Amino acid sequence: MKHAANLKLNVLLEDKEDGTITASVIEFPAYKVEAANRQQAFEAIKQLLDSRLKNAEIVPLEIEASHAQVSPNPWVRFAGIFKDDPYFKEIADAIRSERESKDDSEVDPLLYMLD
Repeated sequence: MKHAANLKLNVLLEDKEDGTITASVIEFPAYKVEAANRQQAFEAIKQLLDSRLKNAEIVPLEIEASHAQVSPNPWVRFAGIFKDDPYFKEIADAIRSERESKDDSEVDPLLYMLD
């Protein structure tokens, strides 16, 4: 059973060297028209979409990640390497404190690139 739904699509309008305008739908790269001006190109791409999608149905497709090539996170191998380091918490707290500090007296004002 088909239900009417509004689709929000992105149309790319390109000026060609011969003065014509090409309109294409970003989400449907094969849908492309050429016209004398922007308005005609926009109307033509709209008509093309209407005619092509009139008897079509767009359905979501979900696939299992196991079918896709998933690269392992390269940082995972470093997780927990400092868990037994007695100084790590102290260093992490110092870094956090420095980040949250409002004191920027050590920063050269020229780095702000103010006029």
